[in-house]
Amino acid sequence: MKKIALLPGLLGELDSDSADEPQMSYAVATEHGGYQRVVFSGNTHEEGALREQARTVLEYFEEGLAAFGGGINDVVESRWYVREDELSREGQVALHEVRSEFFERPHYPASTMIGVSSLLGDALVEIELIAEIPDDEWDVETIDPEDVDI
Repeated sequence: MKKIALLPGLLGELDSDSADEPQMSYAVATEHGGYQRVVFSGNTHEEGALREQARTVLEYFEEGLAAFGGGINDVVESRWYVREDELSREGQVALHEVRSEFFERPHYPASTMIGVSSLLGDALVEIELIAEIPDDEWDVETIDPEDVDI
């Protein structure tokens, strides 16, 4: 199976006696029958308010997905780590408004939003994504709430 590492050691040199660079990649892709799976490390942007940080991170991911021949509609899972002091109802609404600028129905990914006490630097949100880029086109079916007994 083929494995592609995008931007290994992205964060540069470490002040360490035993490691020259961070032991991580920005993303790792693996090829499967009919699709390519891309797992992105958590990503942050430390400038601006919550909306601006989230928007910038999603723009970074769009660029990363393009490097693999994909796009934001190929995202199947996302995890959003949000600083607890930003995770108010207003903060949640703001993040969903930003998400609506990128994700289109019916391509909404499965998603988890997690409150955390801190993030590195001045980051207010850290986002991880998993995408599956099909060799062909998506054939998407939705099951809406009115279609199931909940």
